[in-house]
Amino acid sequence: MRMVFLPIRNYVLLILSVLFLVGSLSYVFSRSKQNAVHPLDQLYLKLSPNIEKADKKTIFRRLSLHLRGVIPNVSEWSELENSKEETLESFVVRFLKQPEFAEYWGNQFAAMFRDKSKGRKIPTGTFFQYLANSIHSNKPYDQLVTEMFLSTGSVKESPATIFYIRDGADPLQTAEYVGRLFYAKRVACARCHDHPYISDFTRRDYYALAAFFSQQYFRDGSWEANRYGKTVSYVPRELEVHLPMEEQKNLQDKNNEWNRDNWNKWTDEQRKDYQKKYELEYATLYFEPKLGLRFPHTDDAPGGDLVRPKFLDGKEAILKPGEDRRKVFASWLTDKSNDRFRKVIINRVWTELMGWSFFTPLDDWNEDTVVQGEEILNHLDAYFLANKLKLKELVLYIVTSNAYMRSVTNQSGKDDPIQFFTPKRLDSDQLLNSLIRVSDLQKVGNIRERNLSFFTNLMGQKPYDLTGVGTIRIPLDNPKEIANAVEVERPAPYHSILAVFGSGQRVDISDDISELTIEQMLTLMNGRVVGKLVWDFGNNQSLVKAEFDQSKSMNLVIQNLYFRLLGRFPTKGEIEKIKSYQTKSDTVFDKDLLQDLFWALLNSQEFQHIN
Repeated sequence: MRMVFLPIRNYVLLILSVLFLVGSLSYVFSRSKQNAVHPLDQLYLKLSPNIEKADKKTIFRRLSLHLRGVIPNVSEWSELENSKEETLESFVVRFLKQPEFAEYWGNQFAAMFRDKSKGRKIPTGTFFQYLANSIHSNKPYDQLVTEMFLSTGSVKESPATIFYIRDGADPLQTAEYVGRLFYAKRVACARCHDHPYISDFTRRDYYALAAFFSQQYFRDGSWEANRYGKTVSYVPRELEVHLPMEEQKNLQDKNNEWNRDNWNKWTDEQRKDYQKKYELEYATLYFEPKLGLRFPHTDDAPGGDLVRPKFLDGKEAILKPGEDRRKVFASWLTDKSNDRFRKVIINRVWTELMGWSFFTPLDDWNEDTVVQGEEILNHLDAYFLANKLKLKELVLYIVTSNAYMRSVTNQSGKDDPIQFFTPKRLDSDQLLNSLIRVSDLQKVGNIRERNLSFFTNLMGQKPYDLTGVGTIRIPLDNPKEIANAVEVERPAPYHSILAVFGSGQRVDISDDISELTIEQMLTLMNGRVVGKLVWDFGNNQSLVKAEFDQSKSMNLVIQNLYFRLLGRFPTKGEIEKIKSYQTKSDTVFDKDLLQDLFWALLNSQEFQHIN
């Protein structure tokens, strides 16, 4: 039955994918028409029939923050003012192609993979650069994941290896995070005993999953990988026990022989020369096909055997001798029939863009999970599959829907994230990027806030080519000034404004913190970054001073300041309030008034929220 069932299922999936793509192409090529109905909206209206679109400026600001992590610049606001509503889509395409999209979303993925910018014998920003460049080139998601699974070599030549090196290439740790990241299945509880919350998932099943990732190890010191050639599997001493018994004995004999004939006879100087000769320039991941994983001995269970790998769905893998088990697992995980792999990442992207989730927690889809909007999730999965798992295509499809463009929570206080966009504060990157953008210098030299003493499509035809253009920025070592938050190392230094506003320690998956704190409010009111921006605002070399020198009108400069920060002009009531504080003529430049107004706008709820 098994040999018959899988081909039929794959065949049916292929037919459905082609039918979906052919059906959706009519929308893709006609969506610029005013009366075109987005297929996603047809399903969304079943879930929330009363959604209303927000105004064009709110949508535009939301798009810029969600896609690039920064508010629009002055020229973009002006371009929007002179454009028609349907051209919002052209802005989306532009944003998707810009380096800022890959930088912002690369940082989202780096947080998901717990990337730390610096590491022993790892060039700063290596893994982030790999992730961001993959997103920038619109690399299919399954290809990205497969590359990480199959990576081998030095981090310089193969930065994807940091996916494993992050956890010391520990197969148990890797299995736990693979389960959560790509399958939304938390298996960690089964490390010591049968899983209490997943039926029929035993401790042996846990080790069987980890066995897929046991053929590798990493070194960042002195290591002569080919010491015994191809005849004997040479692995670190702590891993010898995971070789088959015959291989284990051969290696131990070889090690004893080598030590007797070489190391034990050498002087200290000769030993140092040997270690220096084989000192690795970069951290390196090695693949040894004969390595396995032994089930531990316990008082109440048998062990000591090399575990046979088993997939997350409970099926045992069929392997050939010496086969790369990582490749077998990657093929199973990314197979078209495994819709769960795609739906887990779709749920993460959807949550980031739409403000609500199909299921939560994002890394735990268990037997008791209730999926809301399942018809929409299935629809997005079919679209994602038909478009070869390209993330930019998925993002474009979602944000061009009326569901994404829905209005913000109404004034009556009704809090329904499905019907309305609920207010959400800017995350740490969005905030810092936007502060930098509204500054006249477009760069910030010191982001310290805290005192350190307190912390010892079909056949490839598509309407848009979403391949990115431009160069990706990466984290820098102790930069004197930055133009974008992505240039700050992660985890963000404790004293930095990024850390104050919740940039996580990269210990767990996406561990950024979104809760509002008193410290954040005080930092915006009295912190160093905002203080420096306000202090420099209106200087002789500033943009607002140049605007005044050209227009000779403070009122016009104030209107433009509102436009730059909020994407709108001041209301009648705001104009009257500002006039009550004006002590000088409209034709006289009032730096103090501008700085006070600038500070007030930066501390406004309207500036600090995405919607």
